[in-house]
Amino acid sequence: MPQITDYFRVLGLDSCESAKELKSAYHRQIKIWHPDLFHGDPDMLPKATEHSKRINAAYEHLSELFEIGSLPHSKSRTNPTPSSKPQQTYRTQHTYNRKPFTTGFPDPNVFEVFVKSSHIISTGYDRITGTLYIKFEGNVVYAYLHVPESVFSDFLAAESHGKFAHRSIYQQYKSVRY
Repeated sequence: MPQITDYFRVLGLDSCESAKELKSAYHRQIKIWHPDLFHGDPDMLPKATEHSKRINAAYEHLSELFEIGSLPHSKSRTNPTPSSKPQQTYRTQHTYNRKPFTTGFPDPNVFEVFVKSSHIISTGYDRITGTLYIKFEGNVVYAYLHVPESVFSDFLAAESHGKFAHRSIYQQYKSVRY
């Protein structure tokens, strides 16, 4: 089972002092390793997919620990002190706002990217069909049809995912509820 320092390492951090810093590190890494960026490279696509899964897991674990206030803020991944306690381990509980949810989308080939929003849990995009999936609190999934890839990219990069979705997705694209 991974240790907290492993999660920091995956996100490119030595320590983390705030949820905002954690979110920023997550976005930096997912922009580099998102599998959609490697569709034309059959050698890198599996590596990117696996690394993206680790990035998502690290973000999910650490942000849940931040939510409950039990994240050790300054765990150095490179120079642990001899007197330091053994690292905590954490197992994914798949909770959002302390409520359980199911991972994945109706299309199992769509990669799930977790976001922090008051109502949105995660998103995913099928670039072949142009379908944007958004999973909401309560495990409700909507598929937005014929969404350009640039809208998905802008959605991931948005400062507020909820505001962006209200402004640029919900009313602009036909949707199907799952």
